[in-house]
Amino acid sequence: MNKDTAEAPCFLHTYLARQPIFDTRSKVWGYELLFRGGPNAERADISDLDQATLDVAADSTIAAEDFYGSDKKILLNFGEQNILESVPYALPPGQTVIQIPESALASDETIEALRDLVRNGYSIAVDDFEGKVPVGKDLADLVIIDTLGKSPAELAPILDKAKEAGALMLAKRVEDMETFSMAKELGFPLFQGYFFKRPELVSGKKLTSHQASRFSLLKAIEQKDPDFEALAKDIQTDVSISYRLLTYLNSAAFSFTQPIQSIKQAIVLLGWKQLRSWLRVIVLTDLQPKGKSSELFFIAVQRGKFLELISHSHDQSKADPDSMFLLGLLSLLEAMLEMPMADIVGKLPLAQDLKSALLGEDTDHAKWLELVRAHEKGKWEDLDHLTDKLGLNRLVVAVSYYKSVLWANTFFKHGPAEADQATEES
Repeated sequence: MNKDTAEAPCFLHTYLARQPIFDTRSKVWGYELLFRGGPNAERADISDLDQATLDVAADSTIAAEDFYGSDKKILLNFGEQNILESVPYALPPGQTVIQIPESALASDETIEALRDLVRNGYSIAVDDFEGKVPVGKDLADLVIIDTLGKSPAELAPILDKAKEAGALMLAKRVEDMETFSMAKELGFPLFQGYFFKRPELVSGKKLTSHQASRFSLLKAIEQKDPDFEALAKDIQTDVSISYRLLTYLNSAAFSFTQPIQSIKQAIVLLGWKQLRSWLRVIVLTDLQPKGKSSELFFIAVQRGKFLELISHSHDQSKADPDSMFLLGLLSLLEAMLEMPMADIVGKLPLAQDLKSALLGEDTDHAKWLELVRAHEKGKWEDLDHLTDKLGLNRLVVAVSYYKSVLWANTFFKHGPAEADQATEES
């Protein structure tokens, strides 16, 4: 992408976000695409579609391999009029799931248009399904049921209707692990909501020996004036971390004339600041406990890069990009480790403003985390307010989000050097 953001692809000229949909094993099945379709829009609702909004949807799905991954489904909301006007055909079949409200099924004309879409390779999802309108078994691939505040008894008749339709059932607005467990017991195979980010704090829980060793390494990395001889030795003796790092450094992306054979050599060649940034991500992702969704770690890494990128356009005396990267990276540790954040940050030599923000205190740094959360939830009015309050450019925020997702995707697939290269070229 040209450094002049005004020349960015049209889907970067608006806020764009994605919300994961999980299966019963907490693996990502697909993503719902969220973008600003109007000044008050909070989701990818294309009911008032104009050409610019269609361009946003089309361009962003074309970029799906970078933004979602080629094996993930993409859900987008459409209004009934858009279905009748054949608007979804502007989007690629196969990955695209056309999301429509249940009320749209009351029209025979709309149903026939939906059947044409199915015949052409598109999947149909019925949103806010309550079983009030019959859904043909050959029509809907997915029915989406709102679980927020509903008991099993309230959901039972809706589930009976969903089973008659013969479609997959998706539980939406699953906001905590209790609701997630209930939905699993009721037979839902797919789940959407913020449950996976909410910590299940376990009283008296301690780090495993593996996690404790990672925290010791992270503590050494975050020292203000590290002893590089001792640090290089600590990293070198950690077989898993040193192997991953040296594999990255000896990849084709670097093209060093001689192989890098030691951590000390890497510090000299790359510089500590660059190496530390990569080490933070490698150490954090190596903390992943069994049973925790990898999406949680992906979001932490993506948050860090997002905050780093937008802080470059800010007064860096107030928001240092390196500190902002660390703030985003550590922001989900409570959910990752199921321990109170106070216990976690107490183990790390962090600056007080970072600690305060991570502990939820109302500080300047905390506003940056609020901005991240507003973006992830598609709360566009809140995002506008926070963007203006922090003195940021809205287009820079939009572009930085896309670039941060691209960076994190590339990091996990290929390594840090390729991630940096992909972000610079985008």
